[in-house]
Amino acid sequence: MRWTWMLALVLATGCDGIDLRRLVGQHEARTRVADEPSGPNCEHGGKAVCSGLDRDDDGVLDDDEVTGTEYICTTLSPGVLVRTRQLPPGEPCALGGQLTLAGADLDGNGLLSDDEVTREVHGCMEPAPVLARVRPLLAQPFVCRYDNALLEAGVDLNGNGVLDDNELRAAARFCADPAVTLLRQRPEPAGPNCTTGGTQVEAGVDTNLDKVLDETEILSSAFVCQLSATHDGTYAVENAADLEALKSLSIIRGGLAIEHTDVTTVVLPGLVSVEGPLSIHDNPALTRVELSGLRYVGGALSIRGSNPLNEVRVGPQTPEALPAVRVESLTLNSLPALSSLSGVAAVAPHFDLTIWNTGVQWSPDAFPHVQVLAGTLTVHENAALEKLPVSHLTEVGGSVMISSNPVLQSLEGLGPLTRVGGVLDISSNKALTHLTGLEHLMVVKDRITVMNNAQLLDLRFDALSETGALAVAGNAALEQVGPMPSLLRVNKDIILAENPRLLRAADLPKLQSMGGALFVNLNPLLTDLSGFEQVTWMRGLYVKGNDALEHLSPLGSLHTLGTLEVRGNPAMTALSLDALARVRDAFVVTDNPQLPSCLATMLADDVYIGPPEERLIGNNDSITPCHP
Repeated sequence: MRWTWMLALVLATGCDGIDLRRLVGQHEARTRVADEPSGPNCEHGGKAVCSGLDRDDDGVLDDDEVTGTEYICTTLSPGVLVRTRQLPPGEPCALGGQLTLAGADLDGNGLLSDDEVTREVHGCMEPAPVLARVRPLLAQPFVCRYDNALLEAGVDLNGNGVLDDNELRAAARFCADPAVTLLRQRPEPAGPNCTTGGTQVEAGVDTNLDKVLDETEILSSAFVCQLSATHDGTYAVENAADLEALKSLSIIRGGLAIEHTDVTTVVLPGLVSVEGPLSIHDNPALTRVELSGLRYVGGALSIRGSNPLNEVRVGPQTPEALPAVRVESLTLNSLPALSSLSGVAAVAPHFDLTIWNTGVQWSPDAFPHVQVLAGTLTVHENAALEKLPVSHLTEVGGSVMISSNPVLQSLEGLGPLTRVGGVLDISSNKALTHLTGLEHLMVVKDRITVMNNAQLLDLRFDALSETGALAVAGNAALEQVGPMPSLLRVNKDIILAENPRLLRAADLPKLQSMGGALFVNLNPLLTDLSGFEQVTWMRGLYVKGNDALEHLSPLGSLHTLGTLEVRGNPAMTALSLDALARVRDAFVVTDNPQLPSCLATMLADDVYIGPPEERLIGNNDSITPCHP
């Protein structure tokens, strides 16, 4: 049809009357490259590539002919460029967003060509309403003598209409009664307060009672900046280009893994939320991690395996009113150059906190937000650690392991810890001399293990009322177990073993019940077991290889045993278990050269009701007679 119309037109007007180029020609597509200064489009500067049609056919792309702009940004990663352009609403971003391309500038022309791109990221805009509240300010620093108030603001990411802790983005302290304050919001243009724009939240007191917050009534304000982009799914960084592309994102709906790369720094100030785990593992050249904008990690935040890493900063770095950075767990592992925890003071793990094989010495008031851990506290193999960093911790739902920290001298810094739901393990801390720092501990549900602490002199728990079990072994300088003035019950075993200078287990005045056995083995100087003088029942009593122990009279209140085993105690001359009435399962008294065998035989005849083959008496003093 088109060609029929053209033929008719030619016949009617002749060839001289028509310019075919005007009918079928198109304007040339042109580009223009200009330097882009450092700013919101390119943090470290770069180039702006403008494109469009040369509508006036003058061979130059004029400003009014530009229909699209891409930014090619230089980065701190040598040779890596980032190219960005805005995405219109539609696919893949319903509300628009930004396409970020990254790669190495292989030909060195300063322009990232398509064949140089190794990572492509779509960051979709998902605006969320801004919420704000004012509440009484209860924590220092205070800003006035009376009526301290805290303005908190953030984005309603989950759409529930409530400002949750992980949604908080800004805060400010001011002087007012929270009950009579008003709030208002207004758009904040792009500028020094918010690079890409956002919302200013203002608070004040309605002094003229017109129910409107006027300009003269504003006392404080906070800025909630617009999130740049959201990425759905896990983001894996394998090289510097991947890391540069990541800088365009604020929210990752999935995990973030930076593992086995050659990157030297991880600086992501715009990253706010990672809904899955965030792992920075085994990057041998990494020296610095800075995640100052991070407020939430839905899984574990784990940084490990980077020997030169000496600076880690997560969340706000000033004592401002912002809330903690909520993470499921925090692990710092195999970071020998990391000497301070001050950069992670804002982090508040919910489950586990692990500090393992770092260079940390001590950071004053580290982890002020860590008051309760649902999981485990592990502080292990920190060569320079002088003081524990959890001075606000009150409860641990799982276990506490403090082990192999060679210069740790006390447990100060554990805070007002009152309860441990699992195991309390204090082992192999060469310089530990006392358990100072556990004065408030009341309950350890599983067991307490104190082993191989070469300088530990005594073991005392002032407030402990209950524990599952107690094991004290291999402590070369330990002289006394106790006092434990509040201990009422041990649900399982107590083990005192291989403590070469242990003299006594004493001052346990309330201990009357043991659900397990008492093992007293290989303590060559031990003479006093008076801490057990109130105990009437235990599953078993095992006393082996204690060179100085002469008798068991402090256990004279024992009424019932499952097993009695007394072996290899060269100084023992008497059993002195005067209240013992029943031994059910086994009765073994052997290899005690000063103990008259007849004493053991008489006792067995009176109290043992178990199998005959489990009654063993021999290699004791068979000469000294016994009198009824």
